[in-house]
Amino acid sequence: MLLNAHRLLPARLVALATLAATALLCSGGAAAQGAWPTKPVTVISPFATGGSVDVLTRLVVTHMSQTLGQPIVISTLAGAGGTIGAARTAQSAPDGYTLVAGSSGSNAAAYSVYEKLPYKAEDFAQIGLMAIIPALIVVKKDLPAKSLQELVAFAKANPGKLSFGHPGVGSSVHLQCELFKQVANIDITMVPYRGAGPLMADLMGGQIDGACDAPPSSTGPHQAGQIRAIAVLGDQRASSMPDVLTTAEQQMPTLQGAAWVALFAPRGTPAPLIDRLSRALSMALESPEVQQRMAKLGTDVPAPGQRGSRYADEFVRSEIVKWETVARGARIPKQ
Repeated sequence: MLLNAHRLLPARLVALATLAATALLCSGGAAAQGAWPTKPVTVISPFATGGSVDVLTRLVVTHMSQTLGQPIVISTLAGAGGTIGAARTAQSAPDGYTLVAGSSGSNAAAYSVYEKLPYKAEDFAQIGLMAIIPALIVVKKDLPAKSLQELVAFAKANPGKLSFGHPGVGSSVHLQCELFKQVANIDITMVPYRGAGPLMADLMGGQIDGACDAPPSSTGPHQAGQIRAIAVLGDQRASSMPDVLTTAEQQMPTLQGAAWVALFAPRGTPAPLIDRLSRALSMALESPEVQQRMAKLGTDVPAPGQRGSRYADEFVRSEIVKWETVARGARIPKQ
């Protein structure tokens, strides 16, 4: 018995040593997470510097850095509708130090319009929504339609004759226009543009009849009487255009199409870090400065019930399904 016990002793010691080492590693990992962040955090801005997504991102993360106690560095990596920056984040270490300001285009609509993306939806962990950008239906000032019902009736009386612009095939705004066509069951001609600037110039000049757009570029012309905003796609009016009725108020409640910006981390980022980032984001959205600046930019702050990683995860999943359905219904070929 003593001999057998003597032979088993080294194995037991090895097992005990292994358990001790595992406990030490776990406690070290927990301590590392507890100390996070110990260096600057990088947020990739996947759209052009000075654009609405870039400006919103810089505004919000500046306030987040105050809560986290470390600087947040913006790294601009624009191109391909935001998918280049999203891909870089998906391939980054899941340590909480590399995030991306994803959008309804790069992290929802892109899956339905690109044949091969260097990332999947499962490659990201959602931190939370940063901003909601209302979607609008706008028309030229002399079009004989002053409400959504009148516009739909006019389109049905003139099938194929109305021309509607959007800033690029496969963009989230393009899909918003396609959603309008499908829900209203109308035939309108879609005209792609290279951005919102040329589109708005042609709409004000009467070269096209209408457009799907967002408040940042439509608010000024609407208030000046150069165009007419017909509806906000959703059930909440845009803070920068409170006079424009929603689609829900105009008997078309299923026409919901707001764009959005959210903060994403690579898949596998520890849950405690996601929680800390989510709380810092929510605190930033409570800042009066952030809320005032967003209102001036024509974007809305997510309501308290629309914040947090769990809500963002469910919301983004539903958005992916919605825009895939719209894209296939519109027969948009994948790029």
